[in-house]
Amino acid sequence: MQASTALMNKFETEAIRLNSALALEITHHIDHAHGLLLKRGYPTRAYTKSAVETLLSFDETKQLQVLDNAKKLLGVLSSMEPEISPEPETEIEDGVNEVGLAKKALSCFGFRVSDETWEQKAQDRIIEIYNHQGVQLHRSLNFFKTCGYSLLDLCVNEWYVLWERPSRVMEQLNAIVAQVMSGAPRANTEMPVGPHVVRETYDDGTTQPFLPRSIIVQFRDMYPTLNARNEICGFVVTSEARLLNVGDDALKLDFI
Repeated sequence: MQASTALMNKFETEAIRLNSALALEITHHIDHAHGLLLKRGYPTRAYTKSAVETLLSFDETKQLQVLDNAKKLLGVLSSMEPEISPEPETEIEDGVNEVGLAKKALSCFGFRVSDETWEQKAQDRIIEIYNHQGVQLHRSLNFFKTCGYSLLDLCVNEWYVLWERPSRVMEQLNAIVAQVMSGAPRANTEMPVGPHVVRETYDDGTTQPFLPRSIIVQFRDMYPTLNARNEICGFVVTSEARLLNVGDDALKLDFI
């Protein structure tokens, strides 16, 4: 907690110097969301040094988009606040209605999924919602069981920046995402990508040392999301994951 406070003091000083009221407002929403997750027993972090630097490098338009996303993230998490335990050390509750939270998130962002089977198929899986730029807007709470990134990291970086995969898998994923975003018809929503190892990219920030994680991931389904004009505006992806290594052991993996 002291490291986080020191980081924020430095961040606030820099934000004030840059006259970035937007950046300060973003972090206040992230702080609140972080607190709600801690009360649920999810050991998340609010910020990292690199995430703060990335946020401060954004222009006003991009910061406004991050602010809007942060507000909606907080709105989704606040919708379950009455059920949250007051004890920060409480064990993770697996009884969270993850599909219900995802539906709330879709509504907040003005998205919808036309495939009505997605809710049933997403049960007991990790659910992620991305915008057209590849930035994660929502992740189910079970996502944090295998994720070491801070909330701000997730808000300011694209998925392909945060996670390393074998080149063959990256080619498959890029092709699937391109097909989904183009509106081209697909025979089904299942992703033809087998189980593979994913590694969080290494962040050597000295304020809050980052312990990268390697994870075994099995993607299940991907669905395009539509806005009020029936335009494709992003996608929902479901998966299953298991933590493999944390720290130096995660860095020993070589991808080809």
